[in-house]
Amino acid sequence: MRESREFILEKFREVNRLGFVPCRRSRDAGIGRTFEDYVGVVENIPERPDLAGYEIRSHREESMSYITLFTKAPGFPVRANAYLVERFGTSYEGNPALKKLHASMFASRYSTRNNPYSFRLIHDRSAGLLRIGVYDVQTKQLLDACAGYTYGSLERKLQAKLKNLFYVGAERRYRASDGVEEFYFNRAEIYGNPSLDRFLQLIDDGLIMYDIRIGSYRSGRNFGKVHDHGSGFRIIESNLRLLYRDHEIVEPDLSVK
Repeated sequence: MRESREFILEKFREVNRLGFVPCRRSRDAGIGRTFEDYVGVVENIPERPDLAGYEIRSHREESMSYITLFTKAPGFPVRANAYLVERFGTSYEGNPALKKLHASMFASRYSTRNNPYSFRLIHDRSAGLLRIGVYDVQTKQLLDACAGYTYGSLERKLQAKLKNLFYVGAERRYRASDGVEEFYFNRAEIYGNPSLDRFLQLIDDGLIMYDIRIGSYRSGRNFGKVHDHGSGFRIIESNLRLLYRDHEIVEPDLSVK
């Protein structure tokens, strides 16, 4: 593991020594994809870390937005996505036969954006389950809690994807000559040893948000089939460190900018 650590540290320092570099991708993914391009991440595989056993995450210094911990479809019941979207989804405009279900929820409060339903995570400690609770938006009566995740499935995903995290920060500017966005990757941190107990405590405290993003294919050979657009767990970037026991700050080359 030490060799992997030294490898990714040198990759970061190579990029850091370049100073400001132009953004290579558009929209919110620009900063992360730009760094990954420079360190040689060819393809992101959801089930595995990005490079040398490390998951790479990047953010702008001024950002306080949510970042994705990992994506994973509900593990139960069988065909959980199809079950949820069929029972609680809303129809696409112009194609009422097809449905979608997009909702953000916490364990600490009810969501109110998906009338007539409200959503809330239910932490069922006795059964070792994290359930997706669907409620009547007016009465808060529980309508359904049949779908969700086992502790085991969450632990496996956490350890497979986020066991070692390389977290990169960047300063941003726009080039005066043409307005191109540029990043200076000037900070990095290494996190290790996440635990399911910490993850569940952050769920209970309302610091981890669960997004469900299920749709339907509207064309092609998969027309009408359920499509998971990346349902998963997210956290405000400044709280990411709370998931881990170990933390190390990487010193950049301060002579470069």
